[in-house]
Amino acid sequence: MLTEILLSVLFLIVCVYFLDTKPKNLPPGLWGLPVVGYIFSTLPFPEQIKNLKRRFGDIATWRIGSRITILISDFAIIKSAFAHPNIVARADFFSFTIFAYFENVGIINSSGSQWQNARRFALRHLKDFGLGKTYLENTIIPEVNQLINEIVKEEGKPMEISNILNVGFLNVIWKLVADRRYNINDKELLIFQSMIHDNFEIIQGPIMLLDYLPWLLHILPSWVINKVMKVNTIEYNRKNLHSFLKQIIEEHKKSHIPHNPRDYIDAYLDQEEEEKNNPNSSFKLEILDLLVTIADLFVAGSETSASTFRWMIALMAVHPDVQTKVQAEIDAVVPRDRVPNLHDRNNLQYLEAVLNEVHRHASFVALGLPHLVSEDTDLEGYILPKGSIVMANIFSCHFDPRYWKYPEKFYPEHFIDEKGKCMTKREGFLPFSIGRRVCPGETLARMELFLFTSAVLQKFTIKSPPGQTIVAETDPSKLLFNHVKPYKVVFEKRPQTTQI
Repeated sequence: MLTEILLSVLFLIVCVYFLDTKPKNLPPGLWGLPVVGYIFSTLPFPEQIKNLKRRFGDIATWRIGSRITILISDFAIIKSAFAHPNIVARADFFSFTIFAYFENVGIINSSGSQWQNARRFALRHLKDFGLGKTYLENTIIPEVNQLINEIVKEEGKPMEISNILNVGFLNVIWKLVADRRYNINDKELLIFQSMIHDNFEIIQGPIMLLDYLPWLLHILPSWVINKVMKVNTIEYNRKNLHSFLKQIIEEHKKSHIPHNPRDYIDAYLDQEEEEKNNPNSSFKLEILDLLVTIADLFVAGSETSASTFRWMIALMAVHPDVQTKVQAEIDAVVPRDRVPNLHDRNNLQYLEAVLNEVHRHASFVALGLPHLVSEDTDLEGYILPKGSIVMANIFSCHFDPRYWKYPEKFYPEHFIDEKGKCMTKREGFLPFSIGRRVCPGETLARMELFLFTSAVLQKFTIKSPPGQTIVAETDPSKLLFNHVKPYKVVFEKRPQTTQI
């Protein structure tokens, strides 16, 4: 009996030893204890990220649980890494893959040929329906006008922009995906928006532990999994979101005319029919893939844009001098009897610079989305082992004095060249990531932010409520995404002055 116990202990020690062996030529960083890695710290999460760079440089290792995370904080190295074919796959995190029933489907969380085909198909057909085209403003401007009308109702009073904003961005996606539009107070859409928002909140909470310590799923009691990590809430939202979308897909199946698509769903149904009898097809055309892809488009195309717009509102209230300069530029270019449109963009260079500075300052997706290393890969003289996670420290790049004159300051001139023109692309700037998995919705997001911002600043001056001071700072309670701290502002209607 004693011999069996000793052999069992010895076996366990040997297993832990081999499991805990640190790979050779790994970037410097935090290794921690067997099984749990390095997860204990009194510092808030953003400070841990900053501390990692300070201690170990632009490429650092942080082992959390059994997962090796490589954090890259230099723009040039991120650019090189994300162009590498071995660093393209998406990390198989529980909090991501649960939305796809742990299947390799959709766009955001898929990998390999499935991701390549899904991304290529989505971009091709969404462009057919206006993505990146100027005529899409005919879809966006009604949402802009709806927002303006809602602001007018509360003009002069402290207000918080919440559902009215999200519905506007959601409607743009609805037009592309299903050729439909909802009223701003539509209960069905508000529930839909609320579920997306709740999921965004949950994946930034305790459920993240299951990404790095997946074995917890098998040992924790169900009340911890469901009440603390809220896995059951995600499953409930997923079920209801998919049920809602299934109804719309079924309606399309009954009404769509083959090879005459009205929207993305119709185009998908046409492609599904073509691929049905192709045994060599690597494109996973099925209802689950369509459901997850549509959900991906809504998440990527609404919550992120709406959150960035909220940053813009707060930053204009905090920097009235910048706001006044933007308004003067708009007045000089756009007649007051119409809202600005995309044809005005070339003549609103300071506004474009302001919007880029909003993206830099907000750095909404602070660490980007995690990439998975598919094979041992050499990067800057280090070896990134197969299965490790690579994350881009976008926030660090956006506040790096190597690239920015006043990194801590909201300074739109960061994006103005010597000729007074706005620089959309420049070193150190990657709000939509970079490389093979750069955000496919960048053109739409920029278009929306321009049209919403220019219209609001043309009509209103944004101010802090009387006796209050707004601070445009990151909400520290959010771990993955840089949401601005909750605030209220006053929209003061601008007088109908003549053009400058």
